[in-house]
Amino acid sequence: MKKIYNYICMGLVGVASFSLVACNNDNYLDVDHYNILPENYMFLSETNAESGLIGIYDTFYPTKSNTDDDDASMWGFKPQFMLANHPTLDTQASGWDAAYCTEQWTASSSEFLSTWQGHYRAISRCNTFLAGLEKMDSTLFTNGPAGKKQLEAEARAIRAWNYFNLVKNFGRVPMLETGETYANTPSKARPATEEDSWNSILEDLSYAANILTWTPRKDEYGRMTKGFCLGYEAEAEMYLGEYATAKTLLEQIIKSGTYSLLPCYSQLYDIDKAWTKEDIWCVVMYTDNSTNRSSVGGWSPSEDNYQWACYNTASMEYSGWGSLFISWECYKSFEQGDKRRKASMVALGETNPWTKETLGVHADHNQVKTGSEYMPNISSVKYWRTACDYSSTINAPFTEHYLRYANILLDYAECCFQTSTDESAGWDAINQVRNRAWGNLEAENNYAATYADYPIPMNTVDVTVPDAKSYYTKLYADKGYTSVNVGVFACNWERRHENNAEFNLFYDMKRSGMLHEFIDKEYPANAGTAPGTDAAYDDWHTYRTFTVDDNKFLYPIPYDEILRNDGISASDQNPGY
Repeated sequence: MKKIYNYICMGLVGVASFSLVACNNDNYLDVDHYNILPENYMFLSETNAESGLIGIYDTFYPTKSNTDDDDASMWGFKPQFMLANHPTLDTQASGWDAAYCTEQWTASSSEFLSTWQGHYRAISRCNTFLAGLEKMDSTLFTNGPAGKKQLEAEARAIRAWNYFNLVKNFGRVPMLETGETYANTPSKARPATEEDSWNSILEDLSYAANILTWTPRKDEYGRMTKGFCLGYEAEAEMYLGEYATAKTLLEQIIKSGTYSLLPCYSQLYDIDKAWTKEDIWCVVMYTDNSTNRSSVGGWSPSEDNYQWACYNTASMEYSGWGSLFISWECYKSFEQGDKRRKASMVALGETNPWTKETLGVHADHNQVKTGSEYMPNISSVKYWRTACDYSSTINAPFTEHYLRYANILLDYAECCFQTSTDESAGWDAINQVRNRAWGNLEAENNYAATYADYPIPMNTVDVTVPDAKSYYTKLYADKGYTSVNVGVFACNWERRHENNAEFNLFYDMKRSGMLHEFIDKEYPANAGTAPGTDAAYDDWHTYRTFTVDDNKFLYPIPYDEILRNDGISASDQNPGY
């Protein structure tokens, strides 16, 4: 199957034209020769419009300008996994990033501005493209009006996805409309309600879903599809509390037969795989597998599809930078037999199956907590699957899984439980995810023979998986949860293990109403020994000192945005900041 990243070079015409509509940060779209093409060049032919559309797809990749700008070079990965995980405390960080584990972030924190600008960069390109496309005569397209609508649908789906991420992070945000960019509309107020924002997103997704098909256009994986639109449309409805509507949308995806669980959970993160049958939306980062530091000698890669992700996730014992540790509480929460733990994380005394590096070999790292900031000595192996080498290769291929079929099953299950309808179907969906987690799909697909040398042994026979309803009914009662019903609790507990260090755990927990109680129960304040004391290294607990503030479940509007946008004042800042 073809992949759209093979065609990114086609977007150079579009990128050159789009450079005229930069967002608030001038560095984002700095390119040479702004005036090399006329402004309407993109809309003179179908070929040019296609190239412009590829220029929009390019915004899913980080921006590279041969600088050491961490926020630009790690766009799409580091800000996203931090904001989606660290506030739950299931993942943690040291250094500059530690504030995301203590609710001490501020409106001036760079990750918020990076997230804001990255999404509006894409929205500006979409809006400029859509305005120009609207004026094109349908006869310019091979398939006439239908061909024109295809391009419109893809651009509107991308715009919706970017707004989706802004609203779930910041609540009400300025909704730039077709033709509007921060260059021609520097002052834009927020809508009256968050519901208004979600409705704009739903309008774009619904339009695109009615035009796009289940398979990507031209068989280029990386383009928008019907499944993409329905999946995010359903989640937007869940944010609005419209669970019955969301359930119907999710059923369309499930019944389509387009997607299925990859038989081996661990293979989702293999560096040599991309766009598996489980992926509804992902972004694939590649590497040149050689000396791939910046051509000017800096740390930032010089290509849009390169990132130094393994350095943000590897153990500090083996040159990691301390941006992603897994908590001992999360590590210990897995059931016996659940293979997701070994596929996701490596702890003190264990060996990374891919790099063959064992944690705790060196004396200064042979403790349950590591480093001067007493971080849990557990690292993610979803992204740390190649050895870190400062002197040459600093980038490694990996896939950012934003929406997988497993997410669809768990969202569907939650809708069953939130509406108190078809609860048996909800438990069945959870059991499907768990069956894969215990390795039974490996055995049924004879993966042991096909992947005999795989770093984590494949199951050869089916094993008994604890029934989800029985297991979670007892766990729910034992822990004393009350904020959600047992079914929603089960969905979030599964997400905790299925989506650790990915891109949705924090958002799912807060949206479903369980996040505050989860932190209080799983990370009780002042539990264990305070860091810096003699016994600190002997204590596996996270030592939480802050009181959970529900206001922090929305992130602050970046301070720079309030300064630059006259349509927003300090009084518009989200509560608690």
